[in-house]
Formats: sequence, C-alpha cells, structure tokens
Amino acid sequence: MCGFHTHKADNPRSPGRAMREIVIAGGGISGVYLAYKLAAALDDVKIYLVDPKPYHEFVMGIPMAFAGILRFEDLKMSFDSLKRVEHIRDEVVDVKESGLKLASGGVIKGDYQVLAVGAFKIGDDFYSVEGAEAFYKAVETATTVRFIVDELHPVIGFGELATAIKTLWPQKEVSIHLVYVHPDYKWLFDSFSAVYAKYGIVVTEEPPPAGNKGEVHVVVPELNMHPLAKGLKVGALFETQYDRTYLIGDSSLIKLGLPPIGWGAIWQASVLAQAIVSEIKEGVADVEVDEWTYMKDPDKFKQYFTYRMTKGVPLVQLRGLYELWRTQIFGAL
Repeated sequence: MCGFHTHKADNPRSPGRAMREIVIAGGGISGVYLAYKLAAALDDVKIYLVDPKPYHEFVMGIPMAFAGILRFEDLKMSFDSLKRVEHIRDEVVDVKESGLKLASGGVIKGDYQVLAVGAFKIGDDFYSVEGAEAFYKAVETATTVRFIVDELHPVIGFGELATAIKTLWPQKEVSIHLVYVHPDYKWLFDSFSAVYAKYGIVVTEEPPPAGNKGEVHVVVPELNMHPLAKGLKVGALFETQYDRTYLIGDSSLIKLGLPPIGWGAIWQASVLAQAIVSEIKEGVADVEVDEWTYMKDPDKFKQYFTYRMTKGVPLVQLRGLYELWRTQIFGAL
C-alpha cells in the first residue's frame, strides 16, 4: 500500500520537508470535514481516509430525508469520487506509538494520525442511512411513534427525527419519554421544549404505555465510548498520549465532558485542522481562541451549540446545507 509507513515519520516541522502525510480513521462527518479543512489549507499534503464502507453517510441529512426533502440514497456519497484524498477501505482496530493497526493486518502511520471514529451505539438503529430508511418504512404505517430515552448518553438526533415526523405526518401522535437521562443532558432537552411544543410533540418523564397496535416504540441508542478511545487520554487540543495522534468526535467530546453532538464534532475538526496547519506552516500548533471555546467557559460553549441546534435554519431550508456539503466540502476532496 503506497504511502504507508511502519516506521516513525520525520518531524513534520523539519525544514525542507515538502509532502506531509495525514491519516484520518473514520469517514463520518468529523473525518470528512477535517480532510476538507486540511486539503483546503495545505498544498503539499497526502491525506488517507480509512473507513470500511465504500461511501460517506451524510447523517445530518437524515431528518431531511424523513421530511421528504431528500431521498435516503442521496445521503450516501461514494468514496470512489475522491481525488485529493485516498480512501483505504479498511478499519483501524488498535492504536500504538508505531501507528494505527488495520483489520487487514497492516500498520499505517503518517506525520499525523487522527481518530474520528465517533462512539459505539447500543439501541435501535435510526442513525445510519440504512437503519433510518427501515425506520421510516415502519413509521409510514404507524399511528403513534414513541421515542424512549433511558440511558446516560443518548443519541441526540432523535429530536430532529421526531420533528420531521410531525412535519410530514401531523396527524400522527409523537411522544418522547425521558425515563432517565444523565443530568448533564437536562439543559439540552429543556432548550428543545419550545420546539417540541410548537410541533405538538409530547415530552414526559413517564415510561410509555404498553404498545398498542399501530404504535412504533423506539429505544434511543446510548452512546458508549468507542473501543479505540477507551485507553486514550485526550488533551485540550484533542491530542492523545501517542505522538501526533488525536481523537475527535463523540468519544472525544464525552471524554472532555462535552455533549456528543454533530456540531461539536465539526467544531473539533475545525480546531484541529487549524492546529495541524499552523504546526506544518509555522512550526508551532496555534489555534484562534474565540469566545465559545470550552477551555474558556464550558457553560457558554454549551449555550452556543444549543443555539446552533435549536435556533438554526428551518428544516425545509436545510437542503442548502446538503448541497453545500455534497458539492463544496465532500466534492472538494
């Protein structure tokens, strides 16, 4: 496999070095956005994107597919179209100082390694494109849809799905049952209360009644630490204990005590890209610290992403976000 190293790379800050190699494990939202930011800022860089699937899933668009704005198949973007980034259809199974071990048995190591592997999800699958499409077919014929939250770290996107269902089928009864949720998530659900009320979505702390004919009960998946992230320490710039090896995405956010939400993962990718580009160009990892950084004020950080999630663009107008991602972000790779 051309470009793969099993030896320690030269110092990326060494003068006279032209081509740098960056390995990104995970082709989800954060991995793709990081690749985009790096490719846009660096000319002499080789980026490898390691993911076992042949396509990227634009999971932020699942509520749009539910609302009929997009087709589910539109959310799959083939890695075969990549030009500036090389897709390696494999999976990282271990992290060592010597590099990232692949399921195929090889080891890949660049000047920088970034694990953008998200978190391990336990529960009903509505967070993948295929799982969401199957869920959609079940909802089509249902009279009632009940989302059951009974875990520490739930997948937050179910709220947008509930809203999309009521948008498309206002006659259906949709309810959210917060049987248990980690106290750190209470502020997030409280912030959505006005949105749920607007669409007629019932929110209660009571468990759902016994399932009747025509009802669909959905157990919202719990986010658990990804196996690759369990033994990793994460610093302020998402660095781990291994040289120039970083962790971003849901597992990283959980380790940092932050809510594992999509906007947070994109923010991490943007910050890390700044740091890597700065180190390559200037010899020191430097990041612009804005007023929303969690390192300055965790509460303001949470408030910022709450605003982004609850006061953002109406669902019908998010088609523009999809087109932006497909043509200018993924399309630029």
